[in-house]
Amino acid sequence: MIRIGVDAWNLPGDHRGIGRYLRAILRAWSEGFADRVDVTLVLPEWHTWTAARRYRYEVDRPYPVVSRRFHGRASLDALWFPFNGCSWTGFSLPAVATLCDASNFVVPGYAPEAQRIFRDAATRCAALITLSRFSQAELARELHVAPERLVPIYPGVSRPLPPRNDADVASLGPFVLFVGTMERRKGIDLLARAMSLVQRERPDLTLVVAGEPDPKSIEGVSVTVRVMGYVDDVKLAALYRACTLFAFPSRYEGFGLPILEAMSYGAPVVTSRASSLSEAGGDAAHYVPPEDAQALADGIRRVSGDTAYANELRARGLARAATLTWEKTAAATLDVFESILR
Repeated sequence: MIRIGVDAWNLPGDHRGIGRYLRAILRAWSEGFADRVDVTLVLPEWHTWTAARRYRYEVDRPYPVVSRRFHGRASLDALWFPFNGCSWTGFSLPAVATLCDASNFVVPGYAPEAQRIFRDAATRCAALITLSRFSQAELARELHVAPERLVPIYPGVSRPLPPRNDADVASLGPFVLFVGTMERRKGIDLLARAMSLVQRERPDLTLVVAGEPDPKSIEGVSVTVRVMGYVDDVKLAALYRACTLFAFPSRYEGFGLPILEAMSYGAPVVTSRASSLSEAGGDAAHYVPPEDAQALADGIRRVSGDTAYANELRARGLARAATLTWEKTAAATLDVFESILR
C-alpha cells in the first residue's frame, strides 16, 4: 500500500481538463485500486478544519486532509503534484509531478510566469508524467531533461452519462460544437472563420461554444454562434450527443481530451493535425492542416453533408474511446509511484 499526498491546491472549482483528469484518477484509484493506494489531500490552508469540506466536496470522497505545513506528520510515502508543476517546494518526500504540455514555454504570452514551477518540478521530483509523446519531446527540450524522465500516459475517458431530455439543447437545431476556452491557442478564431464560410451555404448550421466565453476572440467575424459558457457534465453530455459534429482546431495541446470525450458520445470529430491531436484522435478523426480555415470549412462541410462518412467516423470514434479508459490511466500513474519507491 502506497500512501500518496495529493497537492490539491487548485482542486476547488477547476473544471478544465486538468481538474477532470485529477478527479477521474482519484475516482479510479478509490474504486479499483484501494488495495494499492491510500490518498491524503494536501491543502495550502494550515487551518484544514475549516477548508476540508470544500476540497472533499470536489472529489466526493471523505479523504483525510493535511496542510502543507504539517504534511511531514501524515506518514506519507510520496507526493503528487497534478496541477502542472510544484506549487510549493518545502518538501523532502519522493515526488511526482504531472506536466500537461509546454505551452507556457512555446506559446507567446501564455502564462510565462508558470515556467518556474515547471522547472521546480524538473529539479525536485523523482519522476515527471506528461500526457502524450508530443509533450514528452516538447518538455524535454524546454526543461533540458532527458526524455526518459518524462513518462507519457494518455488520459482516459469516462463512461458516457445516460441520455436525458434537454429542451435547451434540442432547440439548437443542427450545430457544430466546440468545447474549451475561447482563446487563440484553442483555434476558436480559426473555427469562427471556417464557420463563416460554411454558413454561406448552410445558414442553418450554427456554432455552439461550451466553455469560458471571450467574444473578443471572434470579433470581426460574421458567424452565427451561441456561447453557452461553462456547462456541467450532464449538459455537456447532451451537447456531445446532439451535435452534428465536434470541431477542435487547437493550435497547441498536451493531449486534446475533448476529442476523446466527443468520440465516446458518438460525435464525429474534425480536428487539426497539430501538436498532440493525432495522438488523441488516432484513426477516428477527420484531420485538416493547421491554420487553414478553408480546409477546416471543407472538412465541416464533408462531415455534416456525408451521412455515410459521418457514421464511419462515429463508429471509429466509439471504438477508440473504448480503448482509452481512466482505469488504464490510473493504473499507469500508480506504476510511476511504485517505480520511484522501489
